[in-house]
Amino acid sequence: MFEPMSDLPSERPSYGSSDLPPDPTSDLPSDPKSDLPPGLSSGPLYVPALPARRSALAAYSRLHPRARACVTPLWSIPPRVGGARAMGRMPPHPLDPDRTALASHLRTALRAIETAQRGRPAWVDAFHTEDGTEPLTAGPLAAESWLTAAGTPLRPVTGVERAAWRQTAAAEAARLSGNGLGVRVFLTVPPDEGLRDAVGGLLTRIAFAHCPVDLLLDLGAVVDEHHPAEKWALRALGLLGPLHHWRTVVLLAGSFPRTFPEDYGAPLAEAHRFDWDVWHMLADGAEHPGPPVVHGDYGAAHTGSADSPTRAGGAPPWGVVRYTTERTFLLVRVPTQGPGHADTVRSLVREIVHAEGFRGEEFSEGERWLASCAAGAGPAGVGGPEAWARAGHVQHMAQVVRALRRRL
Repeated sequence: MFEPMSDLPSERPSYGSSDLPPDPTSDLPSDPKSDLPPGLSSGPLYVPALPARRSALAAYSRLHPRARACVTPLWSIPPRVGGARAMGRMPPHPLDPDRTALASHLRTALRAIETAQRGRPAWVDAFHTEDGTEPLTAGPLAAESWLTAAGTPLRPVTGVERAAWRQTAAAEAARLSGNGLGVRVFLTVPPDEGLRDAVGGLLTRIAFAHCPVDLLLDLGAVVDEHHPAEKWALRALGLLGPLHHWRTVVLLAGSFPRTFPEDYGAPLAEAHRFDWDVWHMLADGAEHPGPPVVHGDYGAAHTGSADSPTRAGGAPPWGVVRYTTERTFLLVRVPTQGPGHADTVRSLVREIVHAEGFRGEEFSEGERWLASCAAGAGPAGVGGPEAWARAGHVQHMAQVVRALRRRL
């Protein structure tokens, strides 16, 4: 199920003393005068690559302020219409026939992201609004489309696979906003000198903006232990690290399964968090060259979660409720409709709530929702795919923040 961004609330959510979301870092000492936990003086602690959909935007907003202060999202704007795309693979011709509507789609997304961020920085990747090869057929990622973001902490993103004029437009947008530019490098093949030269050429092209530049290394899906992800990441850091004085270097990877595992033991399926392992091997390894690498993942969703249009007809007959443990994702497949589906959802959510590793309803808004669903009765309060994704993202981000904070 896809959630239209136009349905996002225009007002920022506010919390009273009774409904403030739980703080996952409450077991750690803090400075009461600051939202930032101790040990985090500048820069992000954690970078989730999230789809700019209502579920993920709401999840970020529902993090406790101290947890949210540790999280700097990379928002990917989904396409407006058409079929699913692949991030990083530029289509040979425009896929959206209505360029005016596409530009409006981008502006709406930027406003929604700005509302969710509440003044905090975030990267924004509008790759799926950049379908087209010629500036005259126009992609909305021209500097004027970013004027609504000028004066906000949003940071545009570009990459080597994009047309030179689009790279320049992104740099101009970064110059206007004053918040810097992200260079997203998709590591879908072993990195080599050709990649180094392409990134070097991009850096030369955008140098006129005189702005901070961040390196966002994206391994994509890492769903098995045999993927040479660590070797690719080390090679990329060795090639690209010396090219620039990067403000931030982020390593992104995702291990949430794209399809529900077939060989699972009822009622809970389990998927290993290989992305978490890869970052640990890199951060703790002796071979890591260059600056510190920030942990990034795809939240509690698969790496293609931003690749489908914001509006799609129909709803699937089932969805997934998910939960993040220290090393795995716990998954239950639940019906979205049909007689007795609410009772089935509640019984399956109870399996998660009673599972070893459940952190308790006070840990985050995600755990609170799961516990309430499990303990309730009747059809109200079992949600649907949007609510399940929102709860999944909240608890996942809170869990990652606590795990990373404990390393400081």
